[in-house]
Amino acid sequence: MNSTERYQETLESLVRVQQFEASTLSRENALGTQLSFLEAVKPAEKLIEIYKRIPITSLEDFSDEQLLSIGSLAQSDFNLFTQILEFDATNSNAADQRTNILNLIKSRRDQVFSALWLYISYGVARSTDTSLLESQARAAIQTIKDQSTKLTQELLQSKDAAEVALAAIRAVASEQGVSQQAAYFKEEASEQEILANTWLTYTYRFAFGVILFAVLSLMLHKLPWIKPESNAEMFQLISSKFLIFAVLGYLLLMSAKNYSTHKHNAVVNKHRQNALLTYRALVEAAGQKGTEDIILAHAASCIFSPQETGFGHGKNDSSSGSKSVLELLTKGGTKSTE
Repeated sequence: MNSTERYQETLESLVRVQQFEASTLSRENALGTQLSFLEAVKPAEKLIEIYKRIPITSLEDFSDEQLLSIGSLAQSDFNLFTQILEFDATNSNAADQRTNILNLIKSRRDQVFSALWLYISYGVARSTDTSLLESQARAAIQTIKDQSTKLTQELLQSKDAAEVALAAIRAVASEQGVSQQAAYFKEEASEQEILANTWLTYTYRFAFGVILFAVLSLMLHKLPWIKPESNAEMFQLISSKFLIFAVLGYLLLMSAKNYSTHKHNAVVNKHRQNALLTYRALVEAAGQKGTEDIILAHAASCIFSPQETGFGHGKNDSSSGSKSVLELLTKGGTKSTE
């Protein structure tokens, strides 16, 4: 068995060498062609390959003494790489130092392999052990099963939450859609109310005009330049008064009728708006599936059935709405008996 501290130190030293980039040892741009370590790149790559052949997972099987041997070699070679990276060409014996480092790194691969080949062999054998691989495969499969079960449960919970959220969104969207449609009737009711007020003003004006002309007509015959002096002039004066009264009366009547028409349309559209806004509340209050169609038929009849415009003389037949409701009741009764 090995200690945790020794295992961690060896692991860090080995990984540091395995992950080292040998191409950084060239330093051709910094040192120039003559003093560069371009010759050390290939030997360094071969040296790093030796360390890479030791599986990281095999370190846990080695003793502290064996870990110390591997870690010492890795630290020594990483120190050699550091000397190249920190090499200063301005030193007095820079050329000799460079030569010694190159000779050392070129012969280092065989030395390290002689010291580590047993560990490499064990790591390769451990990696190809069928029983170990089978055990690891079973452990991996069980881990996948556990994770898949957990993910399935989370997905089911998320599905339930999503369905609840979707139902809430649909309810809100339905209410928003109804409210949006009701806004059209609200806008139309407002426009009709404005027109009704406009025609009410005209009605007042024409009524005042009729009254004013009636008062004036009582004194027209006393004016010298209008006073009739013969039966013909008297007839002409009476005809003129009658014609003016007829025109003013017709204008007064049409203004009052237009006011009544627009007021009626404003009330109808307001009623349609209220029908749309209260439809959902009525359906939820009823609580029965069959009543939803009946309430919908009533709301549709209120909204889409033709209404009196105020210009016609007859009344619309309202039996169609009752007939549709009766048909729905009949259908509902037939389905329940089935």
